[in-house]
Amino acid sequence: MKDDGFFRNIVKFVYQRRKFFLYLLILAVILSYAVFGKKGILQRVELEMENRDLKEKLRTEQEKTMMLQKEVEELKTSDKKIEKFAREKYGMVKDGEEIYKVVTDSTK
Repeated sequence: MKDDGFFRNIVKFVYQRRKFFLYLLILAVILSYAVFGKKGILQRVELEMENRDLKEKLRTEQEKTMMLQKEVEELKTSDKKIEKFAREKYGMVKDGEEIYKVVTDSTK
């Protein structure tokens, strides 16, 4: 029976201050939308982190592109570079050269 009086007092307290609780409820809804909504703070932070990661990937890819462009220019202007590239990448050899294949035992 004591619990019944306790809840009755709470209801009476809320009813007497209903405008305050209405404003508090409206404020809670607005704050929850500002934090958790589609354009809320949490979404903004997540998008900023993704943006930072994508910018880093873009910078890395731009550096790779610059290196590849430099390599292409070197291949266009240097016969030695073309020869080195053909030997390393495609295993090509000059006439008269002998190739020795070294086999290693991976079980040791």
